[in-house]
Amino acid sequence: MPLSRSNRQQGVVLLVVLFFALLLTSSIATFTRRAVIDASVARNRDAASRAEALARSGIRLAKSVLIMDRIQEEATQQAVDSHRDSWSELANIEIPGGDGASLKIRIEDSGMLFNINSIFNYAEAGAPYAETEPFLYAFFEKVIDEMKIPPGEKFYDISELTEALMDWVDADGVRLKGGLEDTYYQLQDPPYWAANGPLMSVDDLFLIEGFDHQLVDALRPYLTVEPFAGGGGINLNTAPAHVLSLIFSNDGIDDRLATKDQVKQILEVREKGGLVCGEALSLEDCTPISSIVQNAIFPPPTYTASVFTITADARVGDVRRSIEAVVNRSVDPPLMLSWRVR
Repeated sequence: MPLSRSNRQQGVVLLVVLFFALLLTSSIATFTRRAVIDASVARNRDAASRAEALARSGIRLAKSVLIMDRIQEEATQQAVDSHRDSWSELANIEIPGGDGASLKIRIEDSGMLFNINSIFNYAEAGAPYAETEPFLYAFFEKVIDEMKIPPGEKFYDISELTEALMDWVDADGVRLKGGLEDTYYQLQDPPYWAANGPLMSVDDLFLIEGFDHQLVDALRPYLTVEPFAGGGGINLNTAPAHVLSLIFSNDGIDDRLATKDQVKQILEVREKGGLVCGEALSLEDCTPISSIVQNAIFPPPTYTASVFTITADARVGDVRRSIEAVVNRSVDPPLMLSWRVR
């Protein structure tokens, strides 16, 4: 029996009602999901803002600690930076920030690493010292040997690496072996020029002829470039064992890097709460470096620092913000050299 016109209309109305009911249900579900996502995004954005603000506060706190340490050194006339100082002990403290937030601060002096710029004489246009070439040769030989490259896989010419770095830094445009320094660099894509000045970053090594990623990554744990224009050598009271192994001196027969026994003696002094000092410092708990390394060290070690790297790591819930700042505290107020948010 055919449907009447009235029944057909009612069927159409029912279909329309069902369609809009489904559409409304879908819209409500979409709205609810978006509301939840938006709320989560808002919470994360708020947490990120709080975490960054907390990290920034950590940098300011670290700068204050460095200033107080400098004032104390000046008052006591004991200019030695070591792991006994308050700026170093900050790394052992987790500072609560309320509502599940926390802050960790780490301060490292530039002397914890070997300053590659310290082996060039910038008063003489970046000319190498007499010890520069033998030091670089010994350093590169040590690192390449530690890389344990399988025979035939990769060959590094240590003499060419040494000369390439020296040519990159010195102010003239002539290679040590003759010829123009920039011939190789001008053939690269894009072409560039040798710096003829100090390295501004460890990554600058990538630009130098012969230095590939594998080698630079192996050198990186040893090196810093700060202070940029020279500066002192390794801080014997803060440098880790692998950096202390770069102490370079003459053993009476030849120039050489530190022995394992010499590194061990320095670490033992520090582990017992003492300090390693130069002859000019007269402290009660000081062990003169001359009793461990008898001859002059190149470059001369440092016992105090002006440039520090501050890392402030803040967490708010599951959100983390980390700020790394390099500060020169030798000026008043301390000068910010770099700033990076991660």
